[in-house]
Parts: sequence; structure tokens; C-alpha cells
Amino acid sequence: MNKPDQLVIVHGFLSTPRHHWFHWLKSQIEKKSIEVILPRMPFPRAPKPDQWLSHLKASVPLPSRNTWFIAHSLGCVTLLQYLASQNVTVGGIVLVAGFADPVPGLPELNQFTQAGIDFQQVKACTHHRIILQSLNDDVVPNYLTETLSSSLSAELYSFPAAGHFRALDGFNQFPALMAVLKDYF
Repeated sequence: MNKPDQLVIVHGFLSTPRHHWFHWLKSQIEKKSIEVILPRMPFPRAPKPDQWLSHLKASVPLPSRNTWFIAHSLGCVTLLQYLASQNVTVGGIVLVAGFADPVPGLPELNQFTQAGIDFQQVKACTHHRIILQSLNDDVVPNYLTETLSSSLSAELYSFPAAGHFRALDGFNQFPALMAVLKDYF
């Protein structure tokens, strides 16, 4: 297995790289001499799929099998669209509180899921697929994350009480994520 030399962290709806555990994770991974890209996705309070996808493509123009991605919530859908549109193979993806179908109560995000995801293409281009869910997520229902895990044939880690993995839920740091990554990084 190739050791990653690049990690891309994709934040979600209503957040920026400064929020939650993103900056903490960046500093932890950089200590391992791995480049970390943490793009600020455009207009996170009023996101548009085409803008997010083109921004991610511009931020990570040449991923390789030594590139890993970690995405949170809405960032997961964007990442999956990005991977399905690239002709590359990457080391792995970690999707935290991810979904690929409409989220009840958040119709403003439906435009991200309307196009659908080419799961076969994503599986073909990712060596490792890992999904983290919280059993008490109050934003993304568990069935959406479990459906995503099944569609990707991903390894699924369930946390009993992590909410939506936000700072509000106590996630300014995320040591459990580092524990999941220890076998790869």
C-alpha cells in the first residue's frame, strides 16, 4: 500500500475550513509530512453544485493513488461527483455523515443529489472507502448514510452519540478519525 502524500478535506453546508474539526485534522496530518488541501467551498450558506464541483476540481487538479479525501456532510456529495467525473485512481475516501439522496428538512440541498452518483465509477477509482456515521445524527438520518455505505461497498464505522460531528456536538477535534486512519497514514 502506498503511503498518502496528499489529503484533501472538503467541508460541508454552513461551514468553512475554520469550523468543527477540519483545521485540527489538517494540523495532525501535516505533522506526518503529508500535504493537506482544505479548500474554502464557495458560498457555504447558499451552495450551488456546479460552483462546488468546479472549485474542488480547481483546488485538486491532479489527484493520484497517493491522494486521500475526507469529506463532511454536503462535502461528501460534492466529492463523489468530483471522483465520478475524473479519470484517476485515488488512495481512499472517508465520508463523515455522508449522503447521496435528498435529506429530509433540507430541500435547499436537493440540487446536489438530483444528478445522482455513478457509484461504480467511484468504486473503481478508490482503493479504500470508509464511512463514519453517528447513530444520533440530527441532520443526516442514518438510513441515508447506511444506503451510501452500501452503494459504495464501504467500511462503516458507527458512533453512538456524535451528533452531526460538528463543534456544536463537541467535535473541535476528532481523535477517533485519526484512529480510523492509523492503518493508512
